Amino acid sequence: MAFGGGVLMGLGARWAGGCTSGHGISGTMQLALSSWIAAACFFAGGIAGAMLIYRVLA
Repeated sequence: MAFGGGVLMGLGARWAGGCTSGHGISGTMQLALSSWIAAACFFAGGIAGAMLIYRVLA
């Protein structure tokens, strides 16, 4: 599962032209509103994904 997630993240980073952490770090340091919104969505997506994987979400 971890390997598959890593492959998907690599493909997404390649497709988007950068990684999520780079976007979140450099964009938020520039105080770009879009980067703050994107970083919040990264965390929300990670939490939702973890809940689905561990079947906490009913």
